Order: sequence, then structure tokens, then C-alpha cells
Amino acid sequence: MTKNEIIERCRWARDHNESHPSRQWPMGEQLAVALVLRDRSWLDSTNHTTETATDMVCERAGLSAFEFTGWLNDIRAALETEQR
Repeated sequence: MTKNEIIERCRWARDHNESHPSRQWPMGEQLAVALVLRDRSWLDSTNHTTETATDMVCERAGLSAFEFTGWLNDIRAALETEQR
């Protein structure tokens, strides 16, 4: 699960699914997109907290908690740049 893969998933969610992840994607990707797009209602619907989702994404992406913050911010910055 790379930054570019999650950026593409976020674009799709934003453009085609009211900014929600697709339930057809692997769970790690769903959680990553929900975290990037700040989709708390989606996390709630899957019985995940921000903390449990972060833990799972870190595990799947091979990131430490410290690295995750930068990873998340990089993805958000890339998406924000596109919308300007």
C-alpha cells in the first residue's frame, strides 16, 4: 500500500463515492482512505476507531506511528494541491 495507491483511491472516493471508500477494496486501503479523508462516519460503520484504523494501516503499510503522520500529511497535501 503506497502513497500513490492511496492517493488514487482517495481521488476515486472523492469523485465517485461521496468521499467514502469502496467496500470492495482491501480493508487496509479502506481504512487508509477513511483516515485521509477524515471519514469518521465510515470508520464508525466498520467498528473502527481512529486509533485501531491507524494501527492497521501502519501494519499493512509497514509504517511506524511516527512515519504514519508524515505519510498521512503527504497524501492530504497532494490531494489539496490538486483541488486548487
